[in-house]
Amino acid sequence: MSQSIHLLAPEIANAIAAGEVIERPASVVKELIENSLDGDARRVNVDVRGAGRTSIRVSDDGSGIVADELQLAFVRHATSKVTQLSDLDAVVSFGFRGEALASIAAVADIECSSGGATVRIRAGEPVEQGPGPLLPGVTIEVRDLFTNVPARLKFLKSDATEVAAIKDVVSAFALLHPHVRFHLTIDARVAVSTTGDGDRRRAIAAVFGAPVAAEVLEMVGMPLASGMVSQPRLSRGSRDGIVLAVNGRPISSRALVYALEECYQGRLERGRHPVAVIDIGIDPELVDVNVHPAKKEVRFRDEGAVFGALQRAVRAALDGSDPFRYRPVESTTASFTAGFVAPQLTIHEAARALLTAEPSVSPQVESALLRPIGQVGPGYLVAEGPHGLVLVDQHAAHERVLYNRLLERLRSGRGMSQPLLIPQAVDVEPALIAAAADHRADLANLGLEYEEFGPRSLRITAVPVEMPAGRATAAVQETLGALAENRGDGALEKAAAALACHSAVRFGDVLDVAEQRRLLADLESTEESVTCPHGRPTRLLIEWQELTRHFRRNY
Repeated sequence: MSQSIHLLAPEIANAIAAGEVIERPASVVKELIENSLDGDARRVNVDVRGAGRTSIRVSDDGSGIVADELQLAFVRHATSKVTQLSDLDAVVSFGFRGEALASIAAVADIECSSGGATVRIRAGEPVEQGPGPLLPGVTIEVRDLFTNVPARLKFLKSDATEVAAIKDVVSAFALLHPHVRFHLTIDARVAVSTTGDGDRRRAIAAVFGAPVAAEVLEMVGMPLASGMVSQPRLSRGSRDGIVLAVNGRPISSRALVYALEECYQGRLERGRHPVAVIDIGIDPELVDVNVHPAKKEVRFRDEGAVFGALQRAVRAALDGSDPFRYRPVESTTASFTAGFVAPQLTIHEAARALLTAEPSVSPQVESALLRPIGQVGPGYLVAEGPHGLVLVDQHAAHERVLYNRLLERLRSGRGMSQPLLIPQAVDVEPALIAAAADHRADLANLGLEYEEFGPRSLRITAVPVEMPAGRATAAVQETLGALAENRGDGALEKAAAALACHSAVRFGDVLDVAEQRRLLADLESTEESVTCPHGRPTRLLIEWQELTRHFRRNY
């Protein structure tokens, strides 16, 4: 039996089309804010009730809509931003399809005022039109969202989740447009409020808090990419603090997130993520924003160039990273409970010898900024620097020094190895045997040499000059494991990190005077020395002013 084909009723077609653009209350907020920004607004107020289901009210001070065109603005594909086909090749506005207002009107009750007129629309149909307040900009109130589409309403998340999504949308625009004053209230409580003075750091303070704003670095003078990124000592357990945009439009891009986080490789621990606000300013003709109905994703004509520009900007900013600083907690005595005994730090004999040792060291060590004082606890070096007292994690510090040294050998192709008097055999899985065969030359540049010794074994013949011979077997297994798990450019860096870890002094090893001096000198001359290759901090700075305040020497 043949099936008859018919046109959908307008209200059904509009509701289906609305589903592509309006997925949840946060989608409404996003579309209305974009319209406000396209109207050159400098103040955008958002008021949300009932997690956006009850009402969403957005008002701005932009150019507004003339009274005669107010009802036309809610007709599908009506827009002021596109007039001819070629305009789609260089979209410079946020909303351009003419679908946002029509899509919202299809699934809600809307009242809009602008240019001295007011129109009310319910389920896509105008129900009232008349005079309104003669105020600058546009005021739109969206009530009873999805009441005529109960299936969509049923799939909304909890109130807390929907409110969080709305806050994320407003926060993203506030961070990307610091020259615009954003004010978000949720059930009469202020959730986000920015000054709109153009200072991005103040916008970050308003969204993420002042402590976060104090720890971000600006990307200065870089083409394409602008914004701010966090110092390695500031990180989060999720990617919620990453805001990416193209020409001021928030986007989702796995490739750009990967590009960003790759810059933090060796600076952040696994599972930690930076805080970043990055805007890619690019010729509109080189980017397609028409990929996704809600304009969440974009496509670049030359993704590699954008990828590289972002990484250059982030790495240039991170070159100014500061060491981790000691932040005292007020009323620390309250945190000690009865019966708790803090572990006592012990100063090793080798550390005491520093006080009486002859200062017969090389000029390079003498010029080091860190003056060694001693070794305390299980593995910390104590030193005096120009800004205060410095505690150094000896393993993390040595790991960073050796890692950078290994990378330099990898780049130069001049490995430094020590032959083993008795070659050591190690059993490995087939995948690791394949990794060993593929990377034999690169690992030789790192100082690791071996030969196949049967179908599932390798015989280690040489290791990096810094590695104790007894650690060769474990080092080979972990290094080959890193190569097998990682593909692409980062694989050899992971292998170098594994070798550096197995070659470095252990946490708990007692270092003599000369070893302490040498390690501190090497650390001071090493790039990116704030963290070890795995992202753990190498040192903690207790500033002189903090000691002065603590011991009340400031009066």
